[in-house]
Amino acid sequence: MQLVNKERQRKIRHELLTEAPNEGTPEREIYDLNRNTSPLLRLPPELRNRIYELVLSVGQINVCYKKWEHKSRASRSGQRSTEAVVEGGFYCRILDKKQDPWKTSPSHHHPNVAPPRSGSSHVKYQQGMALLSSVCRQLYNETVLLPYALNVWSFESNHVMERLLLKEKRLPRPHRRAIRMLYTPSVLTVAVEKAFGNLEVLLLQGGVRMTRVEVVKGEGKAVLWEVQHRWWKEEGRK
Repeated sequence: MQLVNKERQRKIRHELLTEAPNEGTPEREIYDLNRNTSPLLRLPPELRNRIYELVLSVGQINVCYKKWEHKSRASRSGQRSTEAVVEGGFYCRILDKKQDPWKTSPSHHHPNVAPPRSGSSHVKYQQGMALLSSVCRQLYNETVLLPYALNVWSFESNHVMERLLLKEKRLPRPHRRAIRMLYTPSVLTVAVEKAFGNLEVLLLQGGVRMTRVEVVKGEGKAVLWEVQHRWWKEEGRK
């Protein structure tokens, strides 16, 4: 049943990424009604895109994982049982675009509750980034991939990245392929690099910046990575 549900969700996402519903369907009537009555959707596409960019370009999205917390409790029979008391899971933090994500360690508060402020080191925690996409089909079509394309992405660790992408497959292919710039603790494995697909810039934890370059090789093209060093230090001087 779980596999069937995942396949159905994949088909729904693929259908929502198409331009518009078919003519003569109830979905098309709602689509046209929203397009004709919404002040936002009636704006020219250029203005809408600028608004989307201002709203969804937040800098850096740092993906973290909080383990489930358990507490042992004695039962009436004297035996000890384990009970989950705090939920865990993936969550994200908003950081500055040029901020080193590994110098701002996550404190692992509950994903649904923002941590208390502690001076200038406070980091904004978010559970959902693309709230515009859930309003209607046209907004979904126009905005669902923008948080991935407009922002730098980073992960708490390679383990968290591989678990999200490869093991649990939380990010659909169009979303992964929209990411262009990634901060990563180390060089990506072949499987992870293939999962992203369209990365243009990698910034490693040690300060090495790698830029994707395509060169002509024989009758085809080859992908090379141009390497620069000490990127964090150089950015800090500016």
